[in-house]
Amino acid sequence: MPKSELSICVITGSRSEYGLLRWILQEIKDDPALVLRLVVAGNHMSETWGRTIDEILADGFEPTDIIDVALNTESGTTIAQSVAEILTHLTDVLGAHKPDLILVMGDRYELLAVAAAAVIMTIPIAHISGGELTGGAIDEQIRHAMTKVSHIHFVANETYARRVMQMGEESWRVCISGEPGLDNVTRLELWTAEKLGDFVSLDLSKPTALVTYHPLTLEHESLDQQIAIVIAAMEKSDLQFVVTYPNADVGSEQIIQALEAFTGRNPGRAVLIKSLGQTRYLSALRHMTMMIGNSSSALFEAPSFNIPAVNIGTRQAGRMRAENVIDVACDVDAILDGIKKAKAYDRSKVCVNPYGDGNSSGRVCEFIRSVFRERTRSEILHKQFVDMT
Repeated sequence: MPKSELSICVITGSRSEYGLLRWILQEIKDDPALVLRLVVAGNHMSETWGRTIDEILADGFEPTDIIDVALNTESGTTIAQSVAEILTHLTDVLGAHKPDLILVMGDRYELLAVAAAAVIMTIPIAHISGGELTGGAIDEQIRHAMTKVSHIHFVANETYARRVMQMGEESWRVCISGEPGLDNVTRLELWTAEKLGDFVSLDLSKPTALVTYHPLTLEHESLDQQIAIVIAAMEKSDLQFVVTYPNADVGSEQIIQALEAFTGRNPGRAVLIKSLGQTRYLSALRHMTMMIGNSSSALFEAPSFNIPAVNIGTRQAGRMRAENVIDVACDVDAILDGIKKAKAYDRSKVCVNPYGDGNSSGRVCEFIRSVFRERTRSEILHKQFVDMT
């Protein structure tokens, strides 16, 4: 017989991932058939990365456990050492709680610790955002690895569902839920342009770009050149800029130093912010002129606001994109040409978002309940590889 309550351990290790999980956490918290165990790890406690645990607490979530181990992004070696330390603490946490299911999202380094602990401790894993491709980063390897160790898969659309099943996963394990981050678009009360402008100390009636540029972890040797090109293009444009911190990857410090220098040279025109948080970030997508950089949000959330996004380089290569995305090479002239096209973009037309409709969280929780209602724990754990015919 199925248990009357299911204990679900949600693990978050970064600002980007928490913002996308926020409404799933709320659905689990509000469901009397589900028990939420929230484990907060990685850079959430780091002042350097904006101490985003404060956002989690402000949203009304009390972590069951805090693993205060920040990723040391100095090198691949130091990141691997941080992941190993997280694994040690996570093993203790999972051993104490013995959850029925671990729920994780995406492709960040911390997931390697989750995979190691859960597989060896025979705890089922549910993974969100499988089946996607990203050509310029090691994220893709982590994402596909999580697909193969996970037992339940939540994907954005039919294309990604087919790709997960192409990797040998049984169809009953796969749910097309849409990207959970889009639930923020339909549920959050966004700021006015005036309120957001006051926060960033810029007049948003002027053309303004939201900029996020992450390291390409498979192209680290050219990072200095890449960020120099991006900043050179920004210097030559007539835009204002709201710039957010990159992800915590090898090379992020180089990017931050370059951006600090750029915003320092351009007071009153450019501002650098560690973390906007979901409400302010989505408000920026609504009110600003364009996006510039290589963030996945240009492909996920931006289409819902029909904001043009100048997508630089190969980091998002392979992902599905809507009409709002303007792909350019990492070249000054190419970026400036992309900015020109973005200025001419018609935001009044309908932009179809290939990542969902903003109602993902309910689908995720219902699918989890149905799987545990219809399958035994043994059936969930015993994966069968399905050969393609």
